[in-house]
Amino acid sequence: MDIDAARIVADTVLCAGPVLRPYRAAGHRDPNRWQFGMLMPADLAAGDESLSATAQTECLVEADPGVRLRVLLRFLQVQRRTVYRWLPDRGRFKPVGSLGVDGSAIASCDEPVEHELLFDVDEATLVGAGARHTIRVPGGFDRTELHDAGRALVGQVVRHRRPLCAMLNVSAQPVSAPHRALRLRVWVENRTRAGADGHEVALTTALVASHLILSVDNGAFVSMADPPGWAVEAAEDCANVGLWPVLVGPPGRHDTLLATPRILRDHPGDLLDSAVDELLHLRNLAG
Repeated sequence: MDIDAARIVADTVLCAGPVLRPYRAAGHRDPNRWQFGMLMPADLAAGDESLSATAQTECLVEADPGVRLRVLLRFLQVQRRTVYRWLPDRGRFKPVGSLGVDGSAIASCDEPVEHELLFDVDEATLVGAGARHTIRVPGGFDRTELHDAGRALVGQVVRHRRPLCAMLNVSAQPVSAPHRALRLRVWVENRTRAGADGHEVALTTALVASHLILSVDNGAFVSMADPPGWAVEAAEDCANVGLWPVLVGPPGRHDTLLATPRILRDHPGDLLDSAVDELLHLRNLAG
């Protein structure tokens, strides 16, 4: 399995920017900053054709007896980080864009929280009724006091996350082939309700940088970009909406597939070596 390789590619092309450079509230908001893989709440997307609550990938797999699929759904949740200054003469906190503490600036910003959920689908489920999973991500509220070198209270940081709800469906249908083959479909929908707040909370109720990593035991994925002759027509019939599947890992490996909102070629690691090296270096520094 090349799941780790798929994670690195996905983090490089989708997540590295938001993870490493949170949006500062005091700065200029880039409207395209969170655009890749943005699944908005269904009630908000229903009234705006430019928004989408769903994404779907379809691909082909040569399935041997005992075929088993693993589906890894990954996305970012945006939490609001608000910095407050302590006003001792008034006995209260005041929200600020940035607060200096012993020469370091701590800014209010939007921060990404990474989520990764794994689902196993056995052969009986896959070729039968399929799998349907409800995903619930709890909200949260965290408060951290800020003190200077003299241990005097100077402020606090408050982080707020809204709860998220999503649905993931996995199904398969047989396709005409010289040997047993299936068309897999994985469909994701953001079922969080934005409610009356609408666009005011849109970012914090979205699934950001949403993508899928699929791996298979007792089977092999078919290249969607360069399918073998028997699979050309079946590949053309696959419907990919908001996600595009590519093979991941060394050339010749067909057990792992990455579906992202950015169109890549099969085995994309060689295109991203420098970026991957940088990301691994940053992870080592952080961990």
